[in-house]
Amino acid sequence: MNSPIEIKDKAKTGSGIKVEAFRKNTRKTNPHKHNSYLELVYLSRGSGTHAIDVTSYDIEPPILFIIRQDQLHFWDMTAEPEGYVLILKKAFADDFFDHELKYLFSQLQHHTTISIPEAHVAIVEQLFQLLVLEAPQTAPGITFLSLLKALLAKLLTNLPSGSERKNGSGLCQRYIEHLSRQEHLVNNVSHHAQLLHTTPQNLNAACKKETGHSASDILSDHIMAEAKRLLLYTRLSVAEIGYRLGFKDNSHFTKYFKKKSGINPSTLKK
Repeated sequence: MNSPIEIKDKAKTGSGIKVEAFRKNTRKTNPHKHNSYLELVYLSRGSGTHAIDVTSYDIEPPILFIIRQDQLHFWDMTAEPEGYVLILKKAFADDFFDHELKYLFSQLQHHTTISIPEAHVAIVEQLFQLLVLEAPQTAPGITFLSLLKALLAKLLTNLPSGSERKNGSGLCQRYIEHLSRQEHLVNNVSHHAQLLHTTPQNLNAACKKETGHSASDILSDHIMAEAKRLLLYTRLSVAEIGYRLGFKDNSHFTKYFKKKSGINPSTLKK
């Protein structure tokens, strides 16, 4: 009988995001996945290896590990670790992402490991400390979001040439960034592939390779994320939101939203 892979959920707070110190008693863990959108692990101390999917990485602090959704990983520590963990659930991404955050996270996901230059260590650790203090129990506030943006921007600044770029051509990341810039979406992969000067087949293959999801799934997730944000945080009517998201009429948008989420858009807006 095959044993199912353990799936851990470390971000059960209502905010959908968790920031905390890395547990110092961690030594060896079993292979597992996280029920989260993205996990960042910054280590300022420690040694050993960290396996992500089929690749084993030496732990050489100061270093950042990025574990993407559905990736399997496990630790084999040989010395006491010290650092921070930031876990981001998809619920947070759907409800609270602004375009700047979406862009920063999309850029970060090009990498699996980032060696932190000594010149950046102090500010990176200070930002993590402040995020722990400001970590929300419900909706994140302006201060927390500003600190989060500052941390991501610092991590992406002057990346050393040795940092591993995981995602090949990055066509799918360009697709995601392209979608985030659209004021009026078109629910058609071929349309967006043409704007990116590629074919739907190439775009779909790139997305499958880079994220494990089809171009159509990514477009659908983006539409639903934008729909929820507009329903919750704007005064636009359901019909106006449907129009902005490329639906011809209110009925079509309502059916699409209910099929994907299980509720009517008007119910969420209330």
